[in-house]
Amino acid sequence: MTASIDAAGRVCEPLRELPVARKVDVLVVGGGISGLLAAVAAGRCGARTLVVERFGSLGGTGTAAMMNLFYVPYEMSRGLVRELFDRLIARGGAIPGEFVVYDPELYKVTALEMLAEAQVDVLLHTLVSDVVMDDGIIRGIVIENKSGRQVILSRVTVDASGDADVAARAGARYIKGREADGKMRPMTLIFRMGGVDVPRLVEYVKKHPEDFSPDPLQCMLDIEHHMIRVFGFFNLVETAKANGELWPDCYYFRVESVLPERGVLTVNATRVYGVDGTKAEDLSRAEIETRHQMIQLAAFAAKYIPGFEHAFILDSASTIGVRETRRIRGEYVVTEDDIVAGRHYDDVVAVDANQQNPHQQGGHPPDGKEGGPQDVEARELIARMFVYEIPYRALVAADVEGLLVAGRCISVDHHADVYTRNQGCAMVTGVAAGVAAALASAAGQSPRQVDVNAVQARLRGLGADLDLLRRLGPSPAM
Repeated sequence: MTASIDAAGRVCEPLRELPVARKVDVLVVGGGISGLLAAVAAGRCGARTLVVERFGSLGGTGTAAMMNLFYVPYEMSRGLVRELFDRLIARGGAIPGEFVVYDPELYKVTALEMLAEAQVDVLLHTLVSDVVMDDGIIRGIVIENKSGRQVILSRVTVDASGDADVAARAGARYIKGREADGKMRPMTLIFRMGGVDVPRLVEYVKKHPEDFSPDPLQCMLDIEHHMIRVFGFFNLVETAKANGELWPDCYYFRVESVLPERGVLTVNATRVYGVDGTKAEDLSRAEIETRHQMIQLAAFAAKYIPGFEHAFILDSASTIGVRETRRIRGEYVVTEDDIVAGRHYDDVVAVDANQQNPHQQGGHPPDGKEGGPQDVEARELIARMFVYEIPYRALVAADVEGLLVAGRCISVDHHADVYTRNQGCAMVTGVAAGVAAALASAAGQSPRQVDVNAVQARLRGLGADLDLLRRLGPSPAM
């Protein structure tokens, strides 16, 4: 049965019956870090669980988009998050510290192992094209893959897509981008460069501190412990722009993580503004523009930065990195004021730690000029550590039953998203959503009806520390 064009030029798809490919207790859409840990948690709670992922590997932003470090202090990690870190460290695939730098290929394999041990099934190379609804309750999804168009039915669905794709198709209310104008944070293509003389690079940075961010977590120069991170080269970038060698909106060059002994580093400096990650046309434009920017940045580094004289592009991410799109409107909307004030919730199900400058326009602002002369956050301020709680209500859509969300699309405002969009929050909200989904499925309840005390007890049983903020008090750096 195929679509056809009628006499009026309309394309019509005939009514057809879709085969049901699977029936599960918990369906997790998205195999990024939030979906991975949601599925592991659900599986360990005894739920028949399936992960559906559009790429050919798990990890999402951390693998396909090549963002190969977790913004989580290793010493503050607990439960399944610490277990993932320790597994990677044990096989030589991660470096613990203020951040956890990891090998994306070993991460992919470790993720598959954790899912297999939890008896979770995985369906890769699969897109979600629609949802199955029954009187306001989501009963499953419609998928498209090499096997055709099929249905997966579930008792509870966890949307870990990052873009709230399932929630939006189910009719859940959401906000896209900044509340005032809908603008979203820029997209980035990350790439790696090889052949870098890292000691020579570090020596140069130490001799020119005025040309780099003063934040010690933005400029980490510890070769011995493999913690190298550099944000700046402000004056060199301006010189290159004056010579027509970089695009006008480029203000800095950023080394995101380094494996010094290999002479390999990751560059996080391409930027495209005014794009919407829920539109294929914008995703395509961003991919094209950032690949041209990548060539300019690599040439700039080789010409201007000591240590890059013989460097080359090793590889690039297989997909553009999207920072912000839809966020659901849940039973509670977390604000930046909640985070900065260290607000406590009776229904806390996740606790994260994040370095930020409160009430700034940072976190990759939608308006551009990031790292420019007027960007005091990049050029003058030192970020503070914030430990904050996420309530269960922020994972529950206000107007759809049978659905939970985890990761970037939880119910927060644009300014709180600066903190919550990162992988640390994605991990802990993933674990919470997985546990809640499993308990709701077992009880035959909607997630809205689940006993939050039971969710909290099971999370603690998995090693989650829901009392961290209560012990520390508001921001330790305040």
